[in-house]
Parts: sequence; structure tokens; C-alpha cells
Amino acid sequence: MRQFSSSLIGRIALTAVALGVACLGLPSTSAVAAPTTTTTLPTSVVVAGNAYARYLLALQPVPPEARKVSTLPTPIAPSGDVGYGPLVRHAWAFYVLPMAVSVDPYVRAHLPGGEKVDETGYGSSPHAYPVDNLGVSRTCLGPHITYCGIYYTTTEAKDGEQELRVDVAVIYLPVIHAEMPTGGVVTVTGYGKTSLMDGSGDPSSVVLTHHQALTLRTVVAELKDFGGGMCMEDSQLLKIDIVKDRKSVWSATADECPGVLAITSGTRTLTLDNRSCAFWHVVDSFFAHGTAAGTKADSKVCADNADG
Repeated sequence: MRQFSSSLIGRIALTAVALGVACLGLPSTSAVAAPTTTTTLPTSVVVAGNAYARYLLALQPVPPEARKVSTLPTPIAPSGDVGYGPLVRHAWAFYVLPMAVSVDPYVRAHLPGGEKVDETGYGSSPHAYPVDNLGVSRTCLGPHITYCGIYYTTTEAKDGEQELRVDVAVIYLPVIHAEMPTGGVVTVTGYGKTSLMDGSGDPSSVVLTHHQALTLRTVVAELKDFGGGMCMEDSQLLKIDIVKDRKSVWSATADECPGVLAITSGTRTLTLDNRSCAFWHVVDSFFAHGTAAGTKADSKVCADNADG
């Protein structure tokens, strides 16, 4: 699933504090966005996320023969890697175009920079025309964005025409700055062996210098909120323990899938998205050559678009 492990089933947004749409400077479009909800997210986050989804939809190529419509003659269900719940920003557009027009090659030839086709699919059901799916990935940089995906769905319509549905899904979350204390003994533990089936083993622990602890604190503070998700299999990649006056004051564990840094500070817990290359680059630098080989190898699942 693009930047995530293949066993990741889904991503749905969680919560917290944000940037208003006025700060984005994004153009408005006629696309439809998800209904506003303030169940968990602040209104400003919902508005800004909807605006970003509409902006991203407006960038996507559509054959010039396509005619935009408000509804499709035969409704097509949305496609995508994430569920379209109230916390996922979603924008879409409907088109009708001649059956002779090939959508797939046109989209591939006209994708904006930074986008690429990374999945195709085909579906059928009784008493319905087959449906073709095309998934496009994009590097969506920004401190609020943990996921974005673009999907084209086509099927035959009536009178020699076909239907086209274009969907954009964005997980757009508030910015969270996790505060890792440095006043104490900071110990980082990696593993020589990691396994999705059998757990992690051969641990190696390093006590950080004050400078190393400050560097780790910086990259932890830059991690994004975790968008939610689950995996069928997992392995632990890292442990961080901070002890002061013989008492644990802060701890964290990082896993491989779905890619969470789970932080415990007193009675509070926080889950962040650990798929940051900057974070893992710093972590890997703490371990001497030949140690924590499993952690170093599996940390390469980091994604560039998790940074920023």
C-alpha cells in the first residue's frame, strides 16, 4: 500500500490542533468534499483538510473528451486504500466520456510531477458491467498530512459511453509536538533480529550522551500524529527508556507495522507515525557497526513523505 507495509489494512485519522484553510493559499474547485464533522477534529482542521483534498483533485488529469456530471447514470462505489469515514478527507468528481477513449494511457501520460501509477485492479459482479481501477500515489509533504491517494474508476455506461469516477483521499491531522525529556538517563535499545512471526531478539542497548539525547528529542518532536491502522503481523524495532532518580519518567516503543511510536509519559500515552526517515537515520547512528542489525534493516521502511 504505497508507503506502508503490505500487511497494513487501513488508515483512519485520529486527532488534535491545526492550521486554518486561510494559511494554505489553495485554489477552490467545484469538487465535492467530505461533510464537515467536528466529532474529534477541530473545525479548522476539517476545513483545511477538505480544501487540500479539493486542491489535489483539481490537479489530476482527465481526458479532454470527458464531460463532468453531478451524478453518474450507474453509481460507482469509491475506490481506495483507506476507509472513507468521517475523519478521512475525501473529494471526488464524476465524468461521462466516449467508450472509445482510453482513460488509463491518458492518465499515465499526463500525471503531474511526483505522481505515479502504483496499482491497477479489475472487478465484476452479476448484472453489472466490469469496473477498472487505477491507483496513483503522490508524495504529499506537510506536517499535517500522513497519507494521500488518488483513484480512477471506470465502467461502461449506455449509448456507447463510459463512466469515470476520480477520488482523492487525504488523512490530514493536527500538528502534535511530542516533548521528550532529556534530564535523566536515556537508553535506546535496538534488536539484532526482528521477525513478524516470532518477535524481536538479540537486543543491544546504548546510553545516549546529552548531545545525542537532544538530537533524538528534536526528531521525535517532528513526528506526525498517527492516522490509525492495524496489521496482521508486527515486530518491535526499538525501545527508548528515560530514567531519573531511579524512576522511569518517559518511555517509547517503535514497531514495524503499522509504524507507530507509542509513547508513555506518566499516565499519558501518545501514538505517533514513526515512518520518518529523519527519525530512523538518527536512531541508526546510535548503534555501532554490527549491532542492532534487525532494527537498522527494518527501519528502511521509512517513507520520505512521512517527513516534512
